Formats: sequence, C-alpha cells, structure tokens
Amino acid sequence: MSDRPSLDFKWTIIGAAVIVALNQVLSLALASSLLPSLIEGLGAMGGLVVFAIIVALGSFFVGGLLVGWLSPGETLAEPAVACVVAVVVNGLLAGLSGAQNLLGLVLAAAIGFGLGLLGAKVGERIQGDTTEKMRERGEL
Repeated sequence: MSDRPSLDFKWTIIGAAVIVALNQVLSLALASSLLPSLIEGLGAMGGLVVFAIIVALGSFFVGGLLVGWLSPGETLAEPAVACVVAVVVNGLLAGLSGAQNLLGLVLAAAIGFGLGLLGAKVGERIQGDTTEKMRERGEL
C-alpha cells in the first residue's frame, strides 16, 4: 500500500494555474486572427464552438499533458481535477464580462476533465517509468 495521498494539491494548483493561463493566452491570441474567419465560414454558433474546441485542446489537453509529464509519480487525478478548477475560474472570469452560461460551464467541466485526463495519460507515457512510480506500485 502506498503512503501517497490520494490527491496532490500542489500539482492540482499548478495544473489549474497553467490551464487558466493557457486558456486566457490562447483566447486572446487567437480571437482576432482566427475567430472572424471561423464565424464567416461556419456561422456565429459554429464558429464559436470550433474556436472553443481549439482553445480547449490547447489549454486543457496541453495543461494535463504538462502536469502528467512533469510531476513525479502517477498523477492522473491532479490534472483532471485541475481542469475542473480551471473551468470554474474561467467561468468566473467570463462572468465578469457577462458571458456566463451554467450549461456551458457544466459541459466545459466535463470536456475539460476528459481532455485533462487524456493529456495526463499521454504525459505519463512520455515520462515513462520512474523510481517514484515503481515505489508507488510496490516494486521497490
């Protein structure tokens, strides 16, 4: 049995901060160049949905991948929980601008959780087997 706590709050906080930062930077960087052409080609709703998917892949998946890759040991829960925290923070930031929708937040949390978990799994594979992981499995 491992002495490791069920959730490492340090990596959860780091992950949430990275994901929120990536989300804000990507949204600002891509909005003026990509969003108008998406809206023109796909209509208002379609363009906004595709833009949100691109930003989500860039922030939630990449954020989960980074935390899964850089954190020691098995860390799949931390990036996934960090994604849900990031959705809440991004929702609060969007609420300040008047663009908040409860259904959108729930869907974003579910999608963010999934992308974060997928990114964490990829990050863990990139990281490979470490001494910390072997200790957690009881192999050392």
